[in-house]
Amino acid sequence: MIKGVKDKSQLQEITMKAHAFFKEIKSSKIPMVAAINGAALGGGLEWAMYCDYRIATTNKKTVLGLPEVKLGLLPGMGGTLHLPKLVGYATALDMMLTGKNIKPDKAKKMGLVDLVVDQASLEDVAITQAKGLAEGKVKSNKRKKDFMSMFLEDTPFGRHMMFNKVKETVDKNSGGFYPSPYAILNVVKNNFGKDRMTHLKDEAKNFSQLAATPVSEALIGLFHGSNAVKKHNFGKPSHEIKTVAVLGAGLMGAGIAQVSVDNGKYNVLLKDKDVAGVSRGEKTIDDALKGKLKKKKITNHTYCETTSRLTALHDNIDSWKKHFGKADIVIEAVFEELSVKHKVLKEMEEVLPQHAIFASNTSAIPIGKIAEGAKRPERVIGMHYFSPVPMMPLPEIIAHKGTAPDVCAAAMEVGSRQGKTPIFVKDVPGFFVNRALSPFMSEVTALVDEGVDLELMDKSMKKFGMPVGPITLCDEVGIDVSNHVAQFMAKADLGVRMQGGNPDYINLMVEKKMLGRKTGQGFYLYPKDAKKGAAKQLNPEMVQALKEYRDAKGWKKGADVSPDDIQFRLISRFINEAAFCLQDEIIRSPADGDIGSVFGIGFPPFLGGPFRLLDSQGVQSFVDRMLKFRDLKGPQFEPAQILKDYAKNNKKFHS
Repeated sequence: MIKGVKDKSQLQEITMKAHAFFKEIKSSKIPMVAAINGAALGGGLEWAMYCDYRIATTNKKTVLGLPEVKLGLLPGMGGTLHLPKLVGYATALDMMLTGKNIKPDKAKKMGLVDLVVDQASLEDVAITQAKGLAEGKVKSNKRKKDFMSMFLEDTPFGRHMMFNKVKETVDKNSGGFYPSPYAILNVVKNNFGKDRMTHLKDEAKNFSQLAATPVSEALIGLFHGSNAVKKHNFGKPSHEIKTVAVLGAGLMGAGIAQVSVDNGKYNVLLKDKDVAGVSRGEKTIDDALKGKLKKKKITNHTYCETTSRLTALHDNIDSWKKHFGKADIVIEAVFEELSVKHKVLKEMEEVLPQHAIFASNTSAIPIGKIAEGAKRPERVIGMHYFSPVPMMPLPEIIAHKGTAPDVCAAAMEVGSRQGKTPIFVKDVPGFFVNRALSPFMSEVTALVDEGVDLELMDKSMKKFGMPVGPITLCDEVGIDVSNHVAQFMAKADLGVRMQGGNPDYINLMVEKKMLGRKTGQGFYLYPKDAKKGAAKQLNPEMVQALKEYRDAKGWKKGADVSPDDIQFRLISRFINEAAFCLQDEIIRSPADGDIGSVFGIGFPPFLGGPFRLLDSQGVQSFVDRMLKFRDLKGPQFEPAQILKDYAKNNKKFHS
């Protein structure tokens, strides 16, 4: 609807007409009861809040919330007016600024709904309560303020403290990139104590203004894109996936098992080579579930039921083959070496049922190479997850030329049930995310080689909107892992697009066991006793080694590179490779590239992904600037042909 209104200022008038409709309905004095079964989100909840009474069911799909902030908007149908009156200002601001979903029981406790009933009795209870309201025998629950609420809402000092604290949180979480949280806060704050119509007019005005921002357009694009990328023409899985087996109980394997048993509700087999290894993985999952239990996100019954579906196995348990004989899919998360992949594939095919799928979590090895060692190559596919798996929303699904269509469909279904947004990717070295990231990281080494300050590089990319800078990213992923992928991709098919950098000093760091956070030192230091939120410090041993490396090359003074140039040099290498991936049909569409970039590496969501960024900033200006750096730095900055074509024809990637 928003997209269909070209002049977004007209949304203000449309919204106010809706308020007039509700005003007329309510003037009839006929009680309105909202009977909620399923999702009441955004406008759905705002409609319900206009009612005199709200009843929600215990259905697992019943949730309430105002998630407009996730689309760069604010609740535009009276949400900023009604929600604070029902649940209190502090709770309402938290709901609107996070967009979180509220379960029925919690909604009842906070005063958002009046009753929670079984789904089967919803209609009867709703009718009974409506008659009771009409006859004056039933009254909606009126909010009773506790002492803290009275202090925060009824005293000038309390309100000042509350709104200031909320703004501090918004400043911290938004980074100044997202206007909607500030608009939500300002509408609630500025209209405190004012009449209803003044508040609604201000809300409608801000809603229409936010709808016209590129940030909202980008976030709405991601919302639609996350649904579009799940569509495919592979049909349906030939066998229902009931049991998921995971090989390797390290950080990655345990994470895959966790989302499979928790979000996916699958029966999960977690196997490692020995009891110590599988116990660590099992403890990781158990600790995560206990954390949810402690925060009351799950019940004790759910905790027990979930853990009962997890079976820990290792090589010394004779029955592991019997268990795996019932698996529908095996996802391996073993060492990133082709010979190791072939070994576990051969071992699995001896025990798995004929219909079972073998999915590799490789980050760069072509799936076709892995399938060469298979008796049933049509049952082999890639499912590349990102670490930490419970936090990262993207898996790449990679089919080789011989993968059966139903296997592709099953992999998409498993990824979706795990709570992820999977994208299909062509079977090439690095797939999409690591392929596009490799030239980016190559340019990082080029900037380091030129003497650019490491902390300046991190700060520049954080200012661009990335969740972490590239130097910190190397430490988080692991210097050895980054080095392994870089060496693999340097030998792959990217040619001059991997030029410009020099990884010699990275090899030096690997030799010295400075591998990042996991070893306590990488580019930065990670002391065990460091306080949460403490500023990171550069690793002096690394700084000295880097100085000696640079001195040996004759480097004397750090390069004077502006933050803007740092940003463009790095992000342009990523965007250019993403364009090559679209050009070479490694990804299916610009939406897949945007989702893969935002969900895979944290490309700034407010920019909508590389292709929406190109649309908003203009492909021609991007190509022109790349050509300047090509002449200055080398052929690694040569724009992809698809970019030149789009620039020449003034085309956009998204209509």
